[in-house]
Amino acid sequence: MPRRSIFRSGDARAAVRAAIVLILSRGASLALAQRAPVSPDQPWHGLGEARIEADARDLSESRFNFDPEKTYSLPELIDLAESQNSDTRAAWERARAQAAAWGVARSELYPTLAAAALAGVDRDQVYLTESFYRQTIGDFQVALNLNYTIFDFGARAGRIDAAKAESLASNFAFNDTHREVIYRVEQAYYQLLNASGQEGAARANLSNAETVQQAAEERLNNGLATLPDVLEARSATAQAEYELQAVLGAEEIAYGNLATALGTVPQTAIHVQPLQELTIPNAIDDNVNSAMDRALAQRPDLLQRVADLQAAKAEVKQARAA
Repeated sequence: MPRRSIFRSGDARAAVRAAIVLILSRGASLALAQRAPVSPDQPWHGLGEARIEADARDLSESRFNFDPEKTYSLPELIDLAESQNSDTRAAWERARAQAAAWGVARSELYPTLAAAALAGVDRDQVYLTESFYRQTIGDFQVALNLNYTIFDFGARAGRIDAAKAESLASNFAFNDTHREVIYRVEQAYYQLLNASGQEGAARANLSNAETVQQAAEERLNNGLATLPDVLEARSATAQAEYELQAVLGAEEIAYGNLATALGTVPQTAIHVQPLQELTIPNAIDDNVNSAMDRALAQRPDLLQRVADLQAAKAEVKQARAA
């Protein structure tokens, strides 16, 4: 009886230890698990967020190569964006991956050769005369298996056609990414030139308003003007000052949009060619209809839709073969 009670107490202590370990492991797993916030108005801070933020801070700023003292023209800005923007690199990687998938699909046209090597050792006891002797026999075999599909109702051709069309679609998407980058750079560039021109006009307007205000105050001091005239001049100066600050804010936004289109942080200071140095053509040789026809024939996004249609037809071909 005493031994039985001691055994039960030991089992109880072991059970308590197991329960404690289970509770601690459960709590640790809950603490380390990805859990959603308790309400939708709170952000979700999961594991590894700090490391991802640190990696994001160390990214593209050091890779963006430009001369801060150089004045860039629009073609130079476009070339800089195409070489530095992350969108073009991502589209390029997708096009390369799809081209590799096309190569994998075309590999079905060739036979496959599989080689297998098997080796084994067999040991047994052989009875000879009056005793047993250990005998070791080694076995080594090599097998080659050649496999080639002769007829599959067009399924292989359908897969190859689908991969080819998808590869062409990814290439057109890559070209369309360049088109979008060029458009964003041009839009930000001319937006910046517009803001710079408005800044010059706003500064001239402010200078004129301050001159008028100074003349009105001098006439008031000499008794040649009334106080409402001075207040009106001060109001015009304040309005001109407000318009100048609004234009300066728009210019800062334009600088940020241009830096974003180039693929760098908005705080990057880039000097662009001013408006007075641009050469504006006297006439446009092309008309609207010819420009629209050329756009419909050369736009990569429309060509991508055609390639997607060809891929869909190839998938139909695979389904019929199946």
